Amino acid sequence: MNWQALFNIKCSVFILIPLLQFVMSPAFAEVKTFEKKYTYRASELDNEASSKAIGRAQAEGLLYRDLGNYLFEHTDAKLFLLDPKEIRTMVSALVPVETVSESKDGKSFSFSARIAIDIPSLVRALNSLRKHSQRSKDLVEIGRELEAALIKIDDLRKKFSSKGADASGEKQYRRAVDDLIAWNLCLEGYRLLISDKEREAAEAFTKAIELQKEERFFYLCRERIFEKIGDYQKAKADLGRLIELNPRDETPYLKRAALEEKMGNLDQALADCTRAVEINSGSSEAYYQRGRIYEKTGNLPLAINDYHRAIEKTEKYPQAKESLAIEKNKTHPQAQASLAQAYQKLGKRDTPKEYYDSLITHNPKQVSAYYGRGVADWAAGRYEKAIKDYDVILEMNARDERVYLLRSIAYGHLGNYKKALSDYQKALEINPSQILEYGSLAKFYGDGENYARAVREFRKIKEMKPADATDYLYRGIAFWELGEYERAIEDFNKVMQLVPKDTKPYLYRGIAYGKLGNFAQTVEYCSMAIAINRKEAMAYYIRARAYEELWAFDESLQDMITAAWLGLKTAQDYLAREGFKR
Repeated sequence: MNWQALFNIKCSVFILIPLLQFVMSPAFAEVKTFEKKYTYRASELDNEASSKAIGRAQAEGLLYRDLGNYLFEHTDAKLFLLDPKEIRTMVSALVPVETVSESKDGKSFSFSARIAIDIPSLVRALNSLRKHSQRSKDLVEIGRELEAALIKIDDLRKKFSSKGADASGEKQYRRAVDDLIAWNLCLEGYRLLISDKEREAAEAFTKAIELQKEERFFYLCRERIFEKIGDYQKAKADLGRLIELNPRDETPYLKRAALEEKMGNLDQALADCTRAVEINSGSSEAYYQRGRIYEKTGNLPLAINDYHRAIEKTEKYPQAKESLAIEKNKTHPQAQASLAQAYQKLGKRDTPKEYYDSLITHNPKQVSAYYGRGVADWAAGRYEKAIKDYDVILEMNARDERVYLLRSIAYGHLGNYKKALSDYQKALEINPSQILEYGSLAKFYGDGENYARAVREFRKIKEMKPADATDYLYRGIAFWELGEYERAIEDFNKVMQLVPKDTKPYLYRGIAYGKLGNFAQTVEYCSMAIAINRKEAMAYYIRARAYEELWAFDESLQDMITAAWLGLKTAQDYLAREGFKR
């Protein structure tokens, strides 16, 4: 096989767009240029159009290979947990190739092409793109199909080089070339989509569909664009075509049902959901979506029935009430919430809680049941009862920061802000990184008067005169809640002076500096905490996050690995999400 065929993946055939928005002005840019001259020798099966398409694809593939390898070897792109091939695939969607010249000499077609790009800006754009799960997944698919098309073309050339091709062979070759052109148009559509040119992208996908009318991927891409720009009729038409191509796939029915619902066509939405259930009676999403339609049309008994089915995800109607409360990976969380709402509309406010009561009767040590019942009581405003269930959970597991946070919120709703702040501080002791995700504790108490009352209580706390390290810590968190990070830092500094061997105030102060955008100070105070206790996993984790903001990816990765090695689940989950492999 022609070795150039392996480097085809990112090629543009007809349309070349200008450099994307991330390219900086030449005065400040670190521009690097890659150039290739390539000659394609046409076979007897080729015409001028196929020769240009194949030759240009192979030439551009070589350029993207060189650019991708350079990024992997000389930039922070190697820390993105992508292999060189994946980097080349994504770069092809970010950077167009400039055709310098092309010429024809008998059966040979020569191409001169180049890429001139600002490397730091490209690395930032690549980092952003790889975090977009749908686009990165699609681009891997496009790259795989482009590679398959070039390999197939090369195989057909070899097959017919000696014995020649009959009409059937020529037809196979034309189809393979059309595949290559169509997937290049798909790649071009993605370039336009990344540049926020949705309508032009839709046109590129339309051209691809004209060449390959049976390719479902092209319709999926175009349908998402039509839905995003609000052209629901065209989106529905594409979903209809997807259903024609595969009538046994429930996904297009559910997507079309969602569009019908947005357009107010509840009868059509209900019909599509019902068809999805018929195709896949084990689809939790199908039952949940149909339950929502039933609820909107006022048919609450049928809505409740579907919510039950969504939670159970089985073909048989569940008979045991307690089975609905068991925490399963496949349980539909939105269905559980909607089930409670539907029961409340029927005037049966306590019914969802009864499932948890039943399960606890049968298994008094089922943590998930206490958690579920606590959440049900919390949602219904029964905060004292919710707190009792949270107390039971914490007796069984005193290190569950999630429950401390929920109990803190419940105390806040009852106006007991001292206990609320105490539980919040305990949650942060267990996992200080969560302060990055929790946001304002006061906001958890709700809008309106409840929120205003919480803010008043925090203001009272910040005006108290601390007597010991704990008081300074509480007051520092109160300042934090009010967004007064500089004053929070002052109180955390007092804690550091009173208990210099406690790592927590160093971490809090470091995070506070991060809130102010001073990540260098975050690194400094986390380093101080590590100097006190080299097994302080959270210090490595927070410092890793700060290094990431400072674009120090080598240091960030090393700290994240150390935190994970020390047993910090937050760091382990982070590495797993990023696809890190030892």
